Amino acid sequence: MKKIIFLVILIIFSLITLYYYKPVTIDYLFGITRTLKQENGYQLNINNKRYDNCVFKSTESFDKKRKHNFVILYLRDLNIKSDFEIIVVNLDDKVVGYFCGSDKCYDKVFGTLFQSDMGSFYTPLEDDAKGPGFDTKLKMENEKIDFYIPSERNESLHIQLSKK
Repeated sequence: MKKIIFLVILIIFSLITLYYYKPVTIDYLFGITRTLKQENGYQLNINNKRYDNCVFKSTESFDKKRKHNFVILYLRDLNIKSDFEIIVVNLDDKVVGYFCGSDKCYDKVFGTLFQSDMGSFYTPLEDDAKGPGFDTKLKMENEKIDFYIPSERNESLHIQLSKK
């Protein structure tokens, strides 16, 4: 009986600790978040420096009622100077956007990207009313996606996605 009580206390403590450090993982258990698959078909370069394991794919809306074709760049773990840590490239509408909600709507745990229901929405960077009104200079060619995002020092970060 003591072992069962100890095990229950250990599980509760582990869940509380996990929620404190990675709340999105607990939300996954309740269906409030989903996991996104890593997209290995693209190579990401930012200002001519290569980055791995930060390109993800989203092919349907969170409620699974609509299909779409999004590439999501998770830049939070990279050492780049930008206010935009999550970039959404809508390949169908040819739009570059950013996630504008809580920083807890996206989190990467052991290489898996968790996205909350609110994290599935984005605002176009070029939108003057809701976004920063930044000209991304988006170019989409057969095997290459090329655009810019603003950085913290009033510069532009050059993002290049190339199909492998």
